[in-house]
Amino acid sequence: MTDQLFFAQHFTDQVLDTIREHDMVTPGHSVLIGVSGGPDSMALAQVLIKLKNKLDIRIGLAHLNHMLRGDQALADETFVREFAREHTLDLVVEKRSVADFAKQQRLCVEEAGRNARYDFFNRVACENGFHRIALGHHRDDNVEQVLMNIVRGTGPLGLRGIPPVRQKIFIRPLIRIPRADILVFLDEINQDYRIDGSNEDTSYLRNRIRHRLIPFLEKEFNPDIKSGIERLSGIIGQEDEFLNQLAGTALDNAVTEREKEEIKLSIPAINKLDRALGARVIRAALLSIKQNLRRISNTHIKDILLFAATQGESGKSLDLPGQIRVYRQKDILLIKKEDTDLRTLGRHLKARRYQNNKADAPREQPLV
Repeated sequence: MTDQLFFAQHFTDQVLDTIREHDMVTPGHSVLIGVSGGPDSMALAQVLIKLKNKLDIRIGLAHLNHMLRGDQALADETFVREFAREHTLDLVVEKRSVADFAKQQRLCVEEAGRNARYDFFNRVACENGFHRIALGHHRDDNVEQVLMNIVRGTGPLGLRGIPPVRQKIFIRPLIRIPRADILVFLDEINQDYRIDGSNEDTSYLRNRIRHRLIPFLEKEFNPDIKSGIERLSGIIGQEDEFLNQLAGTALDNAVTEREKEEIKLSIPAINKLDRALGARVIRAALLSIKQNLRRISNTHIKDILLFAATQGESGKSLDLPGQIRVYRQKDILLIKKEDTDLRTLGRHLKARRYQNNKADAPREQPLV
């Protein structure tokens, strides 16, 4: 076996080990691969093509044109279309102006692009019967994510970095593979790829961490810093998973009623918990209603726990991002996703209380 074939086989075996370690797929699954045309997604597509018979899976491709880079974005789309034709793979392509979406949602372009991609992949998978969605995140992405979270200020969840499997749908078969190995793999199998020039733009935090912080840490502190951060991420991930299992049991014990848009928790049950476990229970409850924890900070969690622990707060409420309102009703903590904007809802509730108070007030007796 030539060195070229040996490396490609070694690379493929590493990916296969990751897939099996995390039970990413089972025989008969259909896997949708998110393909941008860049090196990571092209390596992912090629390695899953090589493994599809061994894993007994069907694969297809999805490409979202963000319309951010003009002719370059169109060239990326054309490249992906040609790859799909060459390998006889089903491909779904969609164009969406992420810049406009960012303005509408009042988000930065990075977050808007991420939300647009996940929405697109979910829709394509649902409409076309795919069981899993494979994304090209690799070891260096995970290291960068952990450092980004540390810089912003994070807890255990942030130190976990990018999970190999998320929501039992999104899988990341390359998550243990260094970026350098991906480039060698592509070179040795003669697979071209597209380069996104925005990856060099250091106005983005991730790019500053990639091009400035990590090289500085490697030079001044530890040349193998990436491996160290990956170990940290893995250890924290295992321990965090165990604590989440405990929190799940505690949440089940605290729930008195659960619906799609609201959950009711026993305040005495919450107040009996250790603060660390109580915080995890509140996060889990919020996640079940909000579907994500974006914009939910540690301060929000602390406020809810204090709200639950404070006597005489019945009838009052707390407002959280994502139209989440937390009510206290005697010994019950109600977490609810409101249909109405919270400011509008607040005005309606205030007006209703005023009318109720006015109706209950003693009427002035007429003069006789």
